Amino acid sequence: MPRKKIIKQEDTGYSFYKRYLEKGIELLDSMSRRHRQVMQTRMDFRYPQEMDSDGSNRDFSIALHGLTKELRREGYDPQYIGRREQKDQPHQHYHLTLMTNAKKNECRQGIIERAERHWGNALGMTRDEIHEKQLVYPCNRDKDGAHRPNGYTLTRGTGNYAKTRSKMIGQMSYLTKHVDEDTTPSTTRKFFVSQFTRSENTATEE
Repeated sequence: MPRKKIIKQEDTGYSFYKRYLEKGIELLDSMSRRHRQVMQTRMDFRYPQEMDSDGSNRDFSIALHGLTKELRREGYDPQYIGRREQKDQPHQHYHLTLMTNAKKNECRQGIIERAERHWGNALGMTRDEIHEKQLVYPCNRDKDGAHRPNGYTLTRGTGNYAKTRSKMIGQMSYLTKHVDEDTTPSTTRKFFVSQFTRSENTATEE
């Protein structure tokens, strides 16, 4: 059996990394067991065209660590699945689905603004510069420019729980899609997943 099994979804025609899609679903269900409401936020991290990159994941790791540390300190219990991707662009970019405890009713825009600040810290730019260039893109438009949700809120005990969960998994699955044209070296990490230990009291990154 291959180390990273790829499965094809017949209704979409896309292929996915089974291991990471399953981990994302486990993460969502774990969050939902601990919190009555779980808010999902989608965003992409990009480099400015004029900036040189060493090709490593260092900048993204710095930003992700800073963002989750801040949110964890404030009780949001942040969990995530992230994906590095690079095709014919000069820089890699990163897709991220972030799930947080929604008890404080923080809006997704607030999460995006925090991410902008931490991405700016990693790149040596101000948050305003990051925002102006949309280097943390909120993923709220489709390829034709039409509005689309960049996340959902799952509330345990409601009638639309299963439907909302399915939408969240569908949005998450995009990050686990197999891309033939991805030029990321095989020795470079592509996936970033936070995962709960058996006690489900502390989170560790795989």
